[in-house]
Amino acid sequence: MVLLHSAVGLGWQSPPKGTSLKTLSEAQEQGFILIRGEFQKRQFRLTEKGFEHVEHDKRRLEARKL
Repeated sequence: MVLLHSAVGLGWQSPPKGTSLKTLSEAQEQGFILIRGEFQKRQFRLTEKGFEHVEHDKRRLEARKL
């Protein structure tokens, strides 16, 4: 979830420091992100499904604050 919430928009970006390949792979397998590049040049971007999931989660968290 931290990986998805770290994304800024739908563009390609570097994952946050400390993000494991396993975390990236699991998010990709679930259809939340796309991955490109290798090793230190690896980048990810949210899919439409991932973006919708993050937006829904943000709304849910905001509602809990009220």
